[in-house]
Amino acid sequence: MFFGDVVVDPSWTFELAEALRDRWYEEDEQDLTFPAALDQLESWLNDSRDFERRHRFYWQAAMADFDFGVNRLGPGYRQGLDIHLQAFRSAMAGLPAPGAQGQVAQAQQLVRALSQEACSDSHLIHAWQDIVSAVRDCQRYDDIRARTVLLRALLQRSERRSTEVMRSLSGVLLDRLVDVQMARLNLGDIEDLGTLSHQNVTSAAGLSEESRLTLCDRLLTTPPRHAHHVVWHAFAKARIAGMVQTFGPITLYNRDWFHGNAAEDGPFRDQLPCEVSGAESFFPTDSLPDGPHVVLARVDLGVGAQADAPAVSRLQVQSMILAATFPEDYRGWEMYEGHIHAVDGTWSGNEAFRLSDEDFAMPYLQMDATAKRLNRMAPHIAPHLTGASSDLSDVIDAVGWWKASSAQPSLPAVVLDVRILELLATRVSGEEWYVYLDNFHKQAWIRHQVIHALVRVGLHSRDDLAHFTPDVRQAAEALHREMVQNEGMSFRTDVRRVISTLPALMSIYPTHSKQRRRAENMATRVAGHEGMRNWYEELDDRWSRALNRLRSVRNSLAHGGPVTPGAAASVAPLAHFLAGTGLMDSLSSLLEGESQAIAHAKRRDSAETWASRWLSGVSASEAFEAE
Repeated sequence: MFFGDVVVDPSWTFELAEALRDRWYEEDEQDLTFPAALDQLESWLNDSRDFERRHRFYWQAAMADFDFGVNRLGPGYRQGLDIHLQAFRSAMAGLPAPGAQGQVAQAQQLVRALSQEACSDSHLIHAWQDIVSAVRDCQRYDDIRARTVLLRALLQRSERRSTEVMRSLSGVLLDRLVDVQMARLNLGDIEDLGTLSHQNVTSAAGLSEESRLTLCDRLLTTPPRHAHHVVWHAFAKARIAGMVQTFGPITLYNRDWFHGNAAEDGPFRDQLPCEVSGAESFFPTDSLPDGPHVVLARVDLGVGAQADAPAVSRLQVQSMILAATFPEDYRGWEMYEGHIHAVDGTWSGNEAFRLSDEDFAMPYLQMDATAKRLNRMAPHIAPHLTGASSDLSDVIDAVGWWKASSAQPSLPAVVLDVRILELLATRVSGEEWYVYLDNFHKQAWIRHQVIHALVRVGLHSRDDLAHFTPDVRQAAEALHREMVQNEGMSFRTDVRRVISTLPALMSIYPTHSKQRRRAENMATRVAGHEGMRNWYEELDDRWSRALNRLRSVRNSLAHGGPVTPGAAASVAPLAHFLAGTGLMDSLSSLLEGESQAIAHAKRRDSAETWASRWLSGVSASEAFEAE
């Protein structure tokens, strides 16, 4: 959202504010944050199973994630933890090993101390100051990105609401009067906001750069706010014995009864909780899901500091429903995504309610894409259905598993997708599934990551242009049209054109803007043999860490070993992508009457040829000439 005046030459604090709000990179984040890597390592230290040699690989995978997380830390944050890091690393020397219970106990104690220290307020300030110095000193965009991800994770761990804190910091950095006043109110510097008009939304507070940074430091070190948190959820295909039922902190409501009293001033409105019935609560009743057999769930989390109240409440109510209806209800109630969050009796925020198989964002685009693909593929598939071979039947069954896994939480999704990969590996090469992935998918995945990164720079080259002057906006629009061509309801991005346009993108944007930083970062990666090789090696390392983590998660799920939610969530998208890619190859081969291995080999050979060109010393644009 655009606030404030047009900026001709923004300062570095403008760029810092943008970095705090910028979430575009998070979908590409496949590495664990430092706190998540600590969690994963601690889970292995706490593993109660007797040590066996085969466990060593999974310990080493966890250590590789930990070492990578440490190496990405900013200098100030890392220096503050240096004593704890060295002590823990020394305690881990030689582990895992049989009969090392005493050493494991010492390492457990040290990793707990390290985790606690890492999330303390003093180190939170160090993490923040690392971001400040990275932006102010025009350091690498990747460093700014990694340090911002770390700060978000640390805020969550310290029971602070990271989105709210980042938004507040951003507003103060931009010198917005309303945000500065809200910060002062939260810090106790003023007793009330005073009279703020509509014009105050875009007014400047007039603080100096030093004063704004000091205010940001104080906001970060302010203890997390204690408040009364209530979160509303909803279930489909559900029914309760009455209109209202209360079970401890959870109250269930018949949706029609609730809506009739809340929205239509029914006779029982005075029995509704204060966040609904209050005159100034602003409860968004109309956002609740509609339909038959809908039950609403109000979860009262009480008074406390909550970093992510909706996630906590969702787990509580889902656990109660699952446990209470087991085993009679085989399918169970279906929980909506989305929630309504109230703080201290007043609406605080909400996320749209939807079922997992619904898509309210662009449904017609998806339906059009499905119709187009059906029109193209059905004539090839239909003739094979009568008397289909067992291979084709197995692949089509696996396509159903793949679609089902997309609607599952991370843990069951990994199980389903790796089962698909096992099937493909058996039919294509007879190798273990992870060996098959290394041999047939690694180079194609690296190429995909390169293309995806370039495409995103082109697609997002005109993001948030309202801050800049008309000539900058016009130039950005013109360059965007050169890189991205609309094709009806879809678009196509010319990767080679993106590469050749990077110098122009860097020249039109102000120095301190995220658009210029993204273009500079990409230009460094494709600038000559050294930059291209460094990027390739970075992606190669990421592939190895991710694949080893996926092996660890899958093995733990199969054999009762340790697995953390963060580790599972980080590899589930990778497993799903690779399983889908492999299924497409197998299906294509079988429909052409060929062995499944044919299409897999073609993809592998094409990607290996590309990798050879990429590393041969030709320009990045030339590496894509045959694409």
